Amino acid sequence: MSLLSFALVLALAQAPAPCRGERVVLVPFQPVALSTAEARELEDTVRRVAESTSGMCLEPRATTVAKVRAQGGRLVGCVDAMCRGAQVQAFGTDRVVRGVALGVGGGRSVALTLVDREGQESHSLVQLSGEGLPPGLEAARIREAFDALWSARLAARTVERPRKVWPTVMLAAGGVALAAGVGFGLAARRSETSLSRGSAGCSGEGEAFRSCISGRIQEGRKQARTANVLMGAGALLGAGGAVFFVWELP
Repeated sequence: MSLLSFALVLALAQAPAPCRGERVVLVPFQPVALSTAEARELEDTVRRVAESTSGMCLEPRATTVAKVRAQGGRLVGCVDAMCRGAQVQAFGTDRVVRGVALGVGGGRSVALTLVDREGQESHSLVQLSGEGLPPGLEAARIREAFDALWSARLAARTVERPRKVWPTVMLAAGGVALAAGVGFGLAARRSETSLSRGSAGCSGEGEAFRSCISGRIQEGRKQARTANVLMGAGALLGAGGAVFFVWELP
């Protein structure tokens, strides 16, 4: 065997085998009441699950980000299958996965949407953490939700146009945020009342007493600010969900 032939065989052996599944793009997640870093963390978890899913060829994130930037930095919202299908075809892929990372009510959740080249959608919403959920199982919950979403892709072809999950997600998230805001508001009110009526549970005298009172005041202010933020986010999410709901009406 000549040196050139040997080099060619070696190069072919080292080249990755071509993927034989459906080509899929996972668009960077949109955060709601979460930091960009937290949304990226959830996106990376979903990406690892997708990469290990049989029958799927997931495009590298860097390639996807470059394509999104070429389209203006973000995907426009679509209200019909033709628009959604055109977006998928613009990526040069078979399907696109879009996600919203939610962080309201003291927990985290992810809303996933799988879109095919005809613009048909499948949806999945998974609560990852929060009250009543044991910690440390986010990856397993994402795996279960994503597997169900991927398995439902064939059934989506027979559905004329499933109603979007976003209005429900936004209304539910808004309700959770408002409820949490009311809770923090009540806590702040109790702190204010205890300070106005007495020592707010502080004891001692001198510098120790003053430090304790100052801590109670700072705690009350933090609770009030948190209440304002959550109630504002709840109002925005609720209003957005109502607008989408009206838009979805036939």
